[in-house]
This record gives sequence, structure tokens and C-alpha cells, in this order.
Amino acid sequence: MVQVNNTEDKSEAVRQDGYTITVDLDKCISAGPCSIVAPLTFYLRDSDGKALILDPDGDSLEKVKEAARSCPILAIFIKDKNGKQIFP
Repeated sequence: MVQVNNTEDKSEAVRQDGYTITVDLDKCISAGPCSIVAPLTFYLRDSDGKALILDPDGDSLEKVKEAARSCPILAIFIKDKNGKQIFP
């Protein structure tokens, strides 16, 4: 089981391929395209509509990258297995 770390200001998880996905919840405006593009990875929290990671391996890495690119305010960050930020 993959561990998703949800705190007040971020939702973060490491994929099996070593890539780390982080949603900056302070930046998130609940627009929701991430949950449409990668619905097995992201969902919108009922209480405020902010995007949380459901399963970092739910969608392909390409779909996760596409979801990050779809965020209108770039609140989704992706780091490779070496910790280098690849998006944004």
C-alpha cells in the first residue's frame, strides 16, 4: 500500500517508479482539471474542493504530468527519483 501524506498545506506521495507528486494545498484553487485528466490519482476533497492524491500510481506518469500541466495555477509539483523537480 502506498503512503499518501496529507497535511494542512500539502498532499504528497511517492510513486512506485520513484517519482514524487506534491499538491500545494495553499495554492490549489479547486479548479479540478487534475481530477478529470488523472481521476485515479487525484480527487477533490468534499470539504473544500482542494485536490488530494488518491493513489500516486493510479494513472500513468504521463497522465500525472498532463494533470499537473492542466492545473491553472501550477499547484502540482513532480520530482524525479533523484529529487530533481521536473514540473513546473
